[in-house]
Amino acid sequence: MATYRDPQLRDRLAAEYVVGTLRGRARARFDALQRYDPELRRIVAEWEARLTPLAAAAGEIAPPARLWHAVAKRITGAARGPGAWGGLAFWRGLAVTSTAFVLILAAFIGVAPRPEPPMAMVAVMNDDRGQPALVVSWPPMKAMRDPYVRVKVVQEHPVMAPGTTWEMWMLPGAKDAPVSLGLISTDSDQTMRLRPALASRMEGAWGLAMSVEPKGGSPTGAPTGPVIFRGQCVKIL
Repeated sequence: MATYRDPQLRDRLAAEYVVGTLRGRARARFDALQRYDPELRRIVAEWEARLTPLAAAAGEIAPPARLWHAVAKRITGAARGPGAWGGLAFWRGLAVTSTAFVLILAAFIGVAPRPEPPMAMVAVMNDDRGQPALVVSWPPMKAMRDPYVRVKVVQEHPVMAPGTTWEMWMLPGAKDAPVSLGLISTDSDQTMRLRPALASRMEGAWGLAMSVEPKGGSPTGAPTGPVIFRGQCVKIL
């Protein structure tokens, strides 16, 4: 009989937990197990690192027409009902409220950011213990006017020593030297803008690395401090 110490079972439950298919009492038990099991939390973090970029790549799904017909039918049926639901004053008030809501929604849509394109590549950067620390993903760079990468810090309680900074490096592969992409903070979600010359090289990058540098970045144009995170680039689209 499989137990919670079974590696395959733990990995499967962690995947279901992150996806959201583990529910009810099973999810509550899994939550309780994580509190006292650092290794289980690491497995969950690994699944989150794998699936976060894929969630960004998922497109929106329009509701089917039958759903709108069902909603309209219910509203029409309610309007013929007795009491307050059938009163003219109620529907006039609802019309005024609905109009105000539509105006607010229109204003929100006008200022809301446009949806991001799907992510094309991802790099899960691990620390020296093999645990996920950063997830870096980016969309296809060719058609982008303002190229960027998304950085998600998944390491628990990341710490940056005073007077230092984190600098991210693209690893072209082979014998080519690392290329600086820029500096990041310990914020959980960040956007790093790239120069067009760098963006054009991202699709061919072998991996990414993160080094600890003096405040303001490397003074030499190459990593000078310890490399604390690294990971290989994987094409997902």
